[in-house]
Amino acid sequence: MTEVRARSWEVTTSFPRASRSIKAAALWAALIVAASLVVSAGAGHLSPLSKTDPALAGMAASHPKSTLSVIVWETNPASYDAERTVRALGGQVSHELPIIRGFSARLAGEQLSALAASPDVLKVWGDGRVHMSSDMGQFDSWAPNTVWQKSIRLPQAQTYFNGAGVTVALLDTGVSQVADLGNRVLARVDFTPDHDGYDRYGHGTHMAGIIAGDGALSAGGWSGAAPRANLVSVKVAGADGSTDVSVVIAGMQWILTHKSDYGIRVLNLSFGTDSKQSYLIDPLDYAVERVWASGIFVVVAAGNRGPDAGTINKPGDDPFVLTVGGADLKNTIDRGDDSVASFSSRGPTQDGFAKPSIVAPGVTIVSNRAVGTTIDQLHPDARVGDSYFKGTGTSQAAAVVSGVAALMFQANPALTPDVAKATLLGTTFKNFSSQSGAGQGLIDAYGAASAAAFNTFLTKPANVGLMPSTGLGSLEASRGSYHVHADLPDDGLGAKDLDGSLDLVTGEIDALGNSWTGNSWTGNSWASLVFEGNSWSGNSWSGNSWSGTCWVGNSWSGNAWTGDSWSGNSWSGSSWSGNAWS
Repeated sequence: MTEVRARSWEVTTSFPRASRSIKAAALWAALIVAASLVVSAGAGHLSPLSKTDPALAGMAASHPKSTLSVIVWETNPASYDAERTVRALGGQVSHELPIIRGFSARLAGEQLSALAASPDVLKVWGDGRVHMSSDMGQFDSWAPNTVWQKSIRLPQAQTYFNGAGVTVALLDTGVSQVADLGNRVLARVDFTPDHDGYDRYGHGTHMAGIIAGDGALSAGGWSGAAPRANLVSVKVAGADGSTDVSVVIAGMQWILTHKSDYGIRVLNLSFGTDSKQSYLIDPLDYAVERVWASGIFVVVAAGNRGPDAGTINKPGDDPFVLTVGGADLKNTIDRGDDSVASFSSRGPTQDGFAKPSIVAPGVTIVSNRAVGTTIDQLHPDARVGDSYFKGTGTSQAAAVVSGVAALMFQANPALTPDVAKATLLGTTFKNFSSQSGAGQGLIDAYGAASAAAFNTFLTKPANVGLMPSTGLGSLEASRGSYHVHADLPDDGLGAKDLDGSLDLVTGEIDALGNSWTGNSWTGNSWASLVFEGNSWSGNSWSGNSWSGTCWVGNSWSGNAWTGDSWSGNSWSGSSWSGNAWS
C-alpha cells in the first residue's frame, strides 16, 4: 500500500454564505434590530435560555460535545470582554462583525449556556444552518436492507465477476482499516490536516464497503458489489465532513495523474453543491469531464435534496457523467412496490438535462462501520453488530453502481466510459422508470455485466453530440451556498489570523489561498508534469517524505479521538455531510 499526502489546510466547517459577507451582515443587522425590541440593554441579566437562539440551544442540548458556530451580539463591542469570555470557555473567535456590534465564534455546545449567561453578551444566534429540512436519522431504526443484492441480480453477476483487477477511486472522507477490505486499499491520499488517510467522519469507509467489501466479518453476509476490486482512497474531508470545491478538484487532478499507477477505471464521487452555474463553464463540471475523457468512468450521487424538481447536486448536473438517484425497495424482492426514495434529488438541471441517469438501492444499506467516527457517534441506532452500519442516501446508491461498474470493467477491460454508461442505461429494470427522478430505471447488475462482456452497446455509446465544459466559469459560483473556513497561508497573517481565527474560503481563491482563474488551470494545467510541480503536491505529499510506519496498523484507533473534534452544525443528517456530501 502507498501512503501519500497533499499540502494541507485546516478545514473546519461548511455552511451557507458566511455572515461576514455584506448580505449576511445586513441580515444579521436586521435580526438584531428586531431583537432589540424585546432584548434591552440589560439583557445580560436575562436567563441564558432567553438570550439564545432556540434552534442553537436545541443543538447544544442534543450534542453537547459538538462544536457550534455562533454569532455573538455584545453589550460593549469596544471592550472585547465577550471575545475574552469565548476564549476562556475554550472557544475561538472567527471574525469581528462591527456592522452588527458583534463577532462570529466557535465553541463547544456544552459551553453555550455559560456564554449566554455572561453580562457581556446580549444575544447568541447560530451561524449558518444547524439542521436541514429532512432528517435521515429517521432511517436509523429501520430494518437493514437484506434484499438489495437480489433485487438488482447481483448474485448472478458475481457468479462470473467479482471486480478482481479493477481499481475504484473513492474521493471521500478517507477509509479506515477494516477486515472486509483486506489489503485491497492500494493507496491512501490525504488532502486534509489529518495526514493519515483514515476516515474520521464515517462516510468514506461506508462507501468503500458497499463498493468492495468482502463481508469477512459477517461470513459474507454484508459484502459489497465487487468484493475483489481494489480501492484508492483520496481523502478530501476530515472529521466534520466539510470540504471545498477546490479541494475536490485537486483530488480529481491527483486521480487523473495517477490512474495508470493503480489501474483506476472508476471514480465514485459523492460530493455535491447546490450551485446553479451552467455546466458549460463550471470548474467542477469541467474537472469530472476531464477525468471522464481520460478513460475513467465517473459515478456521481444525485443528492439528497428531493423530492422537489431542480435539486440535482453539482457535478451530478453534468450530462457526461452517470448520476445516480436512490431507490426505496421497501425491503422486498418484489419490484412492483419499488419507488424513488423521497429524499432523492430530481432534475431537470439548470441546463435542461433530465437527471438522475438511473437509480440504485439507497435505503438502509449495510456496510462497514468506522468505529468512533462522527457519524458512528451521532447515530448509534444505525449500528449493525460491532462491525457494520446502516446508511441511507444517494451516496449509498452511487457506491452500489460504482461496484457494479467494477464488475463490468472486469468483464470487458476495453470498455470506454461512454460505452459503459450506455450499457448501464440500456439494461435497467423499467418497473418504475415513469416516476419522477427514476431516470432510466433501476440498475440490473447481471444485465449490465453480461452486456459489457458481449459488447452489446459498443456501437451505441452515450454522450454523442454533447457540448463539453470549458471550465472558465467562477469557482465561487461552483460552491453554491456551501463554504468552509481554512488557514489561508497567503493572507499575510502567518499560520492563522492574528486573532486565532481561520479564513472563509470565498471568491476566486482555492483552499490554499491561491488566486483562481479559469485559464490558469484548464488545458495544460491538467498535464501530469505541471500538476506534480504545483503547490497542491510536490514534496508535501510525496511518498518519500512521508513514512507510513508512523500511522499504519495499530498506531491509530478510531476510539482515540472524541466528539470535541468535529462541528455539529457542519454535519447534516439529511445529507450525511457538512451540507456537501450526498
